[in-house]
Amino acid sequence: MFEGIEKVSATSDWVTLIFLVVLILIAVLQFNFSERFSKLFSLVYSEKYYTDYFKTRPLIFNRFHIIFFFIIIFNISLCIYFTLNAFNSSETTDTFYFYFQILIMTLVYFVLRYIVGFLLGNIFELEEGQTYFTFLKISNLALISILIFPLLVLANYSVGGFHKFLITLSIAASIVIALFRYFVLIKNEKLGFNNLFYLFLYLCALELAPFIVIYKLFVD
Repeated sequence: MFEGIEKVSATSDWVTLIFLVVLILIAVLQFNFSERFSKLFSLVYSEKYYTDYFKTRPLIFNRFHIIFFFIIIFNISLCIYFTLNAFNSSETTDTFYFYFQILIMTLVYFVLRYIVGFLLGNIFELEEGQTYFTFLKISNLALISILIFPLLVLANYSVGGFHKFLITLSIAASIVIALFRYFVLIKNEKLGFNNLFYLFLYLCALELAPFIVIYKLFVD
């Protein structure tokens, strides 16, 4: 019990600063894009958000997505950090450096994923479909990052079994939402593949290739 309290207090300073940065970014979005930010939550039960904003130009590199990109990166890397800390018996002396490594790997993954997607889109002559698919991916990750943020805050200031429960709940919620959105994507064939096998092959290459590169760069 006392070890858990010590562990949380030792990491709360810089984590609190990251939480503050995320809250500021969310406030900027809420202030400048209040209608779009509110409509993002409709993705939980419908696809109206897609139809309302898929004609936005630029579709990917606009201010709304750029700000949300940093929120996504911070929240996903924090979720990974908390998970590794909670379920790893070995103690990490420099916790911020450990988190910084995770942050860099998360950033590299998303950059590589975009590059792989761009290349695959050109190879399969699906440039427009790939751009739209990236828009769907960013939208889904934006929703997930906002929904799990309160759980991450609670997890950071909790201890013991409740701490692990919140971490597990955050991971489970992220996976469920991500899988549901992928199911909708495949069901509606957003990428325009006539053969379901090639669609799965495309998605596997798109999602797994960046993981392999990161493993080679940072682990090997």
